[in-house]
Amino acid sequence: MGERRVPYTGMRKFIGDSMLRSVTTYPQARSYINCDMGALLKLQEEYKNGGHKISTTALMVKLIGTALKKFPELNCRMEGNEIVYYDQINCAVAIDIGNGLYILTIRDVDKKSLIEVDADLRDLIERTKNNKLTLDDMKGSTFTLNCFATMRAEYFESIIVNDQCIIVGVGGINKQVIVDENDQIVIRPIAKVIVNMNHALCDGKTIYFIMDHIYEICKNPKEFIN
Repeated sequence: MGERRVPYTGMRKFIGDSMLRSVTTYPQARSYINCDMGALLKLQEEYKNGGHKISTTALMVKLIGTALKKFPELNCRMEGNEIVYYDQINCAVAIDIGNGLYILTIRDVDKKSLIEVDADLRDLIERTKNNKLTLDDMKGSTFTLNCFATMRAEYFESIIVNDQCIIVGVGGINKQVIVDENDQIVIRPIAKVIVNMNHALCDGKTIYFIMDHIYEICKNPKEFIN
């Protein structure tokens, strides 16, 4: 049996050490909810018809940032023996462009329009590809999103990063047979939204409420997202 050995160094070791510190430092709990993405996909199509091709990741960044605005007690981080609460809602997004994983920060996602959030994300990705990222582009986040909405994986459990309160994962959008509110059997595009919380910073009750709010935004995005 052939084998190849490489040193456990560099970015792989940095990520591994960070994840190990997270799971051994913070009590973490996870919950998920099945969300109907039909209205969101329709909204995305409307933007496309209007000349703005919005990525699914940008759509989810804006959605989660909007939900988090209603629950500022989750927009925080542990720093030593203090809990730091932030007045900005900045989303960290993991991007892999083929030569490594980068964590990019989109700022003020609750205040910016969906078009602005998408433009910021595209700009960060383009600068990543051209090796023009700065340190500021990768720091200052207050929550993290892992978006697999366009992939097949339905479920992905994330690990708390950067001492934050929550990290949100969005699984692949897949057609599923469900029973709707009118007790009719229908086929809908469904995705699991998974919230991993730092139980040292928040309780399950608050996570329940924000997940319920995320569910409502998915059902009626035009009421919340501009």
